[in-house]
Amino acid sequence: MNTNSVQIDDEDEIDIKEIFRTVHRYRYMILLLAILFTVVSSYYAYFKPNVYKASATVEVGLEQRGYGGQDILAMATESGAMNADTEMDIIKSRFLTEKALKKVNFSHRYYTTIRYKERELYKESPFQVGMNKGYGISFDFYPLDEKSYRLIVLEAEDDNGTVWNYDETLPYGKEITTEHFHLNIVKTKEPQDAQYRFVIMDPENMGSFVQGGVSVSQKSKYSSMLEISYEDNVPLRAQEFANALSEAYIQQNIEKKTKEATRKLTFIDKQLKFITENLKGSAIKLEEFKKTTKTVNLSAKAEKIIRQMSEYETKLTDITIQQEMLNTVYEQVKSGKDIESIAMIGVDKHRSSLVGMVEELQDAIIKKKVLRENYTEMHSEVSKFTRMIKQLKKVIIATIKNLRIGIEEQKVLIEKSIAKQQKLLNKLPADERMYGQLQRKFVVNEKIYSYLLEKRSETAIVKASTVSKNRIIDRALTPEFPIKPKKKLIVLVGLILGLILGIALAFLREFLDDRIKEEEDVTKVTDVPMLGLIPNIKADHDKVNVFLSPKSALAESFRNLRTNLQFMEREKNAQVIAVTSTVGGEGKTTICINLGGIMSMADKKTVILNLDMRKPTLHQKFGLKNTKGMSTLLSGRTALGEVIQHTEYENLDIITSGPVPPNPSELIQSEVMEKVLEKLRDVYDIIILDTPPIGLVTDARTLMHFADTSIYVLRADYSKKGFLRSVEKLSKEEIRGFGILLNDVKMAKNGYGYGYGYGYGYYEEDKK
Repeated sequence: MNTNSVQIDDEDEIDIKEIFRTVHRYRYMILLLAILFTVVSSYYAYFKPNVYKASATVEVGLEQRGYGGQDILAMATESGAMNADTEMDIIKSRFLTEKALKKVNFSHRYYTTIRYKERELYKESPFQVGMNKGYGISFDFYPLDEKSYRLIVLEAEDDNGTVWNYDETLPYGKEITTEHFHLNIVKTKEPQDAQYRFVIMDPENMGSFVQGGVSVSQKSKYSSMLEISYEDNVPLRAQEFANALSEAYIQQNIEKKTKEATRKLTFIDKQLKFITENLKGSAIKLEEFKKTTKTVNLSAKAEKIIRQMSEYETKLTDITIQQEMLNTVYEQVKSGKDIESIAMIGVDKHRSSLVGMVEELQDAIIKKKVLRENYTEMHSEVSKFTRMIKQLKKVIIATIKNLRIGIEEQKVLIEKSIAKQQKLLNKLPADERMYGQLQRKFVVNEKIYSYLLEKRSETAIVKASTVSKNRIIDRALTPEFPIKPKKKLIVLVGLILGLILGIALAFLREFLDDRIKEEEDVTKVTDVPMLGLIPNIKADHDKVNVFLSPKSALAESFRNLRTNLQFMEREKNAQVIAVTSTVGGEGKTTICINLGGIMSMADKKTVILNLDMRKPTLHQKFGLKNTKGMSTLLSGRTALGEVIQHTEYENLDIITSGPVPPNPSELIQSEVMEKVLEKLRDVYDIIILDTPPIGLVTDARTLMHFADTSIYVLRADYSKKGFLRSVEKLSKEEIRGFGILLNDVKMAKNGYGYGYGYGYGYYEEDKK
């Protein structure tokens, strides 16, 4: 159990190391991308216009309207039925925006450039423009002197698609009329900049443009406080418009209350006119009857009957008024006309469910109208309110029908009661009975008249009142700092994105890169023993590197290779070492030269055979002639002693490849090759075979079977991982002392700390 845990920990540690190695390997690319993204995000943050937000706070009356039970002062200050959503929609409507636009100038836009960034001059422009034609055209303005300026329009396009230009020097105050624009420029103060730009927008079309910057929010879920905000590139204009919108909202609320009170007064006056005529008639008839019959008082029984009949008739009149009001509401709802103007005066307070439904219907109609300013009937929200309005109309009509049935039933009962009292009254003497009837009518009309007169006075106070429950609590202040763009955040996000993209790209490149980079890339795939790691060898055609720096890390790595070769199994006295690789450029020949050098430094008589007869390079490294060599030896044209060349280094001889033969494979596979090796074993301690790349020709496989030890050279950051498949195949053959040597390793990972570069290669050598 413990062993497994250690193995898992080791694997985790290797993975973490690999992550850091990948990041370190591509650190310059990651850093470059991070810097690039930071610069781009800084540029974007600097040139993106600042947006300022100004907010005003208003208090609104969100309580529901009551009918009955309210005193005169409550009615005078009532703002009508409201809810937060409806009020917020009203504030954001184009109707209210256009009211506020009358107080704030959005159409005239003047600009100047400060530190390469264009800034709008709101109420700070040194000139003012009056325009009748040419809305939306960008004009460049250049002040010249006290009296004149230069006006330029570049590459403008008219309604027909024709491109036109304009460039004239003009005096201040002169009216300019062309086929494309009609304007006048007046200087208001001395210009401080050399160039300005201005655009005049059509004031008639500013509502929708400005409306997009308006936002309204409720302070909390149950709060009656609304925050009205406006976002603009100019802080002063944002403040002015937020205040103007708040004031427009308060004003429209007062206008709405006054309009509603006017409708109520019209209804009451109509009823009063009718009741006044009845009251006058009743009073005249009663007075004439008194004079004619000289009747002054009624008996107690008659007074009781008259009082009860008066009460019943008063109730009957109230019900009749309610019935008339319900009929009016019914007709308005059914026809769909002026539903917003329905005033529920005269409806019994106990029928508040109907009042609530009418108010809900009015709210839905208002919300739909607000939405229709910006959306079509097909929009989801508009469709939702359309369905809601249709359903509410059905419910209200059904409710009114039921209420009318109930009222009819009440009228029948009251009329029966009146008829009963009438029978009792008929039993009284004729004069007393007639007097009672006249007095009863007079009392009933007087009560109704008093009631309507009281309601008219209350409504008149409402209309005359300019007090609203809606009020501005906090006026908007000029914002000091922009709410966006968040410049530091943008730069930080740019930096982080650059790092993330750089790291992601690094791992992508690492994933797609199938080159061998380090020892672990080899040991994970194959069990073939590693003979050693060789750091970078600087290219030098005339010198052997281990002789130049015998105490260097490079020389030590070859000594380590020499030691490891001593432990490889061998059967004969002299050791034959075959050195091969998959393709050219992996450092095979350079390895042979330096390995031969390190062997000779150990007093071992060494000879290097250049059997790569197709691309001979060994003679160039030592500055030797290549007129004869292995090709002439194996073909029988020269003797062995004739092709052996001594180098300037003790114990190190060379047999070059000789002229390029037409059949190198046949020469290597001949019996002469084996005889040559047998003779060399008698003379030399170490025989190094510089073979052709095994991935290109098959000569190396033959030579590896002749050798006591075979070295397969791979080059870090050059050899493909797929080359290890060839290694695996060779390991299954009967090749003695087979091992891998990793060349050009970045030794900083393994403690040597050397930098790299490479200047040799199988095919590259032809170019040098």
